[in-house]
Amino acid sequence: MATSILLVDNDQQLTALVKSLLGGRGHEVTHFESGKEAIDSLSKKKPDLIVVSEQLADIDGVGWIIKLRQVNRDTKVVFISSKWRDTDLYQQLTKDFGVSLVVHRPLKPLLFGAQIDGELKAKTASELNEGSDTETFLQLKTRFASILPGRLKNMEEIVEHSIDNPEDREALKEVRRLSHNLKGTASSCGFHHLGETAAQIEQTMDDVIDGKKTLDKNTWDTIHRLVGVLRENAKQDFPHDLPPAPEARGDWLSENDSSMANVLLVGKYSEGETKKFAQKAIVRLIFSQDPKDAIEKAKATTLDAAIIDMSDMTTDTSLELALKLRSLPGCETLPLAFIHTDEIVARRTEGMHAGASLYLKKPVKDQDMVQAIEYLIALRGRPRILIVDDDEDFTRIIESALGKESMLVKSVNEPDKALSILEDFSPDLLLLDVMMPNTSGYDVCRKIRAQARWQDLPIVFLTAQSGLDSRLAAFDAGADDYLPKPVATVELLARVRVRLDRMRLMKERADRDILTGLLLRRAFVESLSALHAEAERHKLEFSLCLIDVDHFKKVNDTYGHMAGDRVLSHFGQLIRRRFRVEDLRGRWGGEEFIMAFRHEGKETMKGALNRVLDELVTISFTGDHNEEFFVSFSGGLVSFPQDGEEIEKLIKKADERLYIAKEQGRRRIISEG
Repeated sequence: MATSILLVDNDQQLTALVKSLLGGRGHEVTHFESGKEAIDSLSKKKPDLIVVSEQLADIDGVGWIIKLRQVNRDTKVVFISSKWRDTDLYQQLTKDFGVSLVVHRPLKPLLFGAQIDGELKAKTASELNEGSDTETFLQLKTRFASILPGRLKNMEEIVEHSIDNPEDREALKEVRRLSHNLKGTASSCGFHHLGETAAQIEQTMDDVIDGKKTLDKNTWDTIHRLVGVLRENAKQDFPHDLPPAPEARGDWLSENDSSMANVLLVGKYSEGETKKFAQKAIVRLIFSQDPKDAIEKAKATTLDAAIIDMSDMTTDTSLELALKLRSLPGCETLPLAFIHTDEIVARRTEGMHAGASLYLKKPVKDQDMVQAIEYLIALRGRPRILIVDDDEDFTRIIESALGKESMLVKSVNEPDKALSILEDFSPDLLLLDVMMPNTSGYDVCRKIRAQARWQDLPIVFLTAQSGLDSRLAAFDAGADDYLPKPVATVELLARVRVRLDRMRLMKERADRDILTGLLLRRAFVESLSALHAEAERHKLEFSLCLIDVDHFKKVNDTYGHMAGDRVLSHFGQLIRRRFRVEDLRGRWGGEEFIMAFRHEGKETMKGALNRVLDELVTISFTGDHNEEFFVSFSGGLVSFPQDGEEIEKLIKKADERLYIAKEQGRRRIISEG
């Protein structure tokens, strides 16, 4: 059932934008220009949300909200303002008249849509936590119970130090930080008494640091009293029958958790071995000893990766199985690994062609198997979330919530490391705390936004400071959204999903060629630049190939442009199914394609490309008048750094070799000259 939104607005342009935006997101929008008519409509139907602009046909928006609250105190209200107002008015709107969100024109459609969805889907932290004692959440609460005594001891020690050293401003800031973290984690785990008391300590320290409160005996007596209250709160909040705290993250997830990645393991393994791998990697292993059975099981589920043990079948059977798996619907980009008993350098080209990203020497150590599984899953393209927050226990709560939604989550508890980890992890979204030691989230956000690569990365602030000044500071620093602490998991998931979905759609529209599904030139160059930077940083190699479909103009002239489109589409699908997931594939323009092969030299890739060429020339195409014809391609292949250390020089050299291939009669890959 669609959520109902009442839009009260007298601006035709704004009305058209909001109705189109919210209607497109599945909401039912009812519109009134007159404030009186909008009020009268409430007696017939109560909406889920009200959006009101600054000026109506018969009254201003603020005056209308005042009248609204005389007859309706509950419905959430979003106020759209055309100009910045003084802080007192905003406080009056939010505190006295229950406006939950104030936005300013001109509206940013994606941001506004996400904010509206957040308002509609959000629940209070207490509502969420009282009804969410799942096994995972209970274990989180239990773990928090186990570390609370240490946190309280740290708090007492730093308070004592501050009393003895009142001039130590850093110690005062540390008291504030500890109370801030305790507030967020305790409240998010459902321990509200603890959270409220920690918030009082934080506010007292804020007042002292900001000069609003004198640092005297009365102040320290207050802090002492509140720390004592924390200990009393702990006794009241924590039940005595909680199970032992989990020692490892792997214990948090049930073996049957529906969010676990599905990994196909083909080979002769015992039940004990497969269970051990599954538990250590926190995945669901789908086990098969027979290639035919493996294909049937792959058809029956959604796979995240596959591992084929070549020691239990012939090499040809293993390669054939890999090709068949990658030909299944939805498995075109399935990450693959081979396990072998001896070196397979002679067959490595065929493995690359089949899409193998890893080769593991048997016997495989447990840790190597776990790392291989994690690497393959990461290649599958599940959403990657980076959390930067100095509170390790709070980040575990967020990790658990997002992990259960099939997201790959990495936490950074030292903000100084955020930028370097950002480069290596390449997240799709960043969750960033505001208050951290030695720096602020605002500063981290500005540094990230200063880099061209991360200017479009969705950044959501996690903050306990939800006042107007804090919200404005977040957006001024470059954030896309903010979430208040304590975090309500329902709202967190709603906002993260909205951000990820919008970014994915935007990137696909901007980055992908509709006909072939491959990266467009600009997007390919951006990905190639990242690959080039990684290769320079770690002294690695990669290969690059420019490809041209032979005599394509003749195909269009002889068999029709629709037939030409079918050739390009099929070739795009072919190179998506072949090679590894991490290899880059792009449409360079017209009938030209480009590929980059991560960490591989040109000789290995030449063999793999020739195998694709051998496949393509056997495929029959049909012209617009049912004529049968065949096509081939030519390619120019180069390697970094042997053929050039700059991207422009590599592409130029690849183009020169492509020209040589055409001069020599086409239907070939040239890697020298």
